[in-house]
Amino acid sequence: MTAKRRAARNKEWDVCLSFAQEDRSYVAKVATRLRSKGVRVFYDEYERVALWGKDLYQHLDDVYRNAARYCVLFVSKSYAKRLWTNHERKSAQARAFSENYEYILPARFDGTNLPGLVPTIGYIDLRQLSPNRFADLVLEKIGPSERQFFLPPIPDRLFTRLELRDKREKDYAVEQAEAFVGALKRMSDTERKLVAYVFMCGCPTDLPANVHIRADLLRRITGLAPSKCIRELERLSSLGFITKVSREKESGADPIIKLTFDVRNVGYDGPEDATGTVHEMVGCLTEEYCQECSIRAILDGDFSALATVTHKPERH
Repeated sequence: MTAKRRAARNKEWDVCLSFAQEDRSYVAKVATRLRSKGVRVFYDEYERVALWGKDLYQHLDDVYRNAARYCVLFVSKSYAKRLWTNHERKSAQARAFSENYEYILPARFDGTNLPGLVPTIGYIDLRQLSPNRFADLVLEKIGPSERQFFLPPIPDRLFTRLELRDKREKDYAVEQAEAFVGALKRMSDTERKLVAYVFMCGCPTDLPANVHIRADLLRRITGLAPSKCIRELERLSSLGFITKVSREKESGADPIIKLTFDVRNVGYDGPEDATGTVHEMVGCLTEEYCQECSIRAILDGDFSALATVTHKPERH
């Protein structure tokens, strides 16, 4: 993998949108289209809660300077007059100056000149272009990305497995899935593998309370001693995982490891059955991929398979 592709896969957003309030009606439709196609798009309306209470000057500078693969800049007379859009533009231009590739993608509502945006830079004229058609051009430009710790904005295949139709229930499932991906991001490779194998090979009959697996079976799968497996899993309590070990009365009997994922332990609300959501997330992977590719996807935190529009049928 090239250094450029490695850098791209580690960005939080595929594209960020910089625009004036007066142009929001057009940009909102572009954002909706991009999101429906599985693009990680920074659009302020999607981030209202995340932005709440933050120092916006510093946070937006980081977003437009560091956090996205590309920045679409919607040029207009209104854009040139706004203080916040000029702040975003300067942050994006600082990034473009430091990197030798086309980070800024200008799109024009009119012929307004912007400081630092030279007329020789290629742009898209929006005056005869629908929002959906422009969004498709953005998709074509940014191309497929290497996904790391990625959850599709609309994981419809997960909703199907969970048999969810109610919007509130879907929102809870997304919240739980986000918490799981966030937890994976903070684990070592060994910890991710253990969690992956417990959910892939464990017994789901006690869901939503837990999934459970014989310690000796986990040893045979991972090559780690049972005591090592238990210690590694018990260390994940700060990430929302509850590990319990049940030992049968007979002396020397193989212990059973029970694993629960409780999002309330990491500051999320909603139903308690986050363990069931994680089980179905892993099920989406194992349904489509071989065991090796499923493990690789979990190590990467790549849950593209949870949505129809981002599903990759082949990972080999």
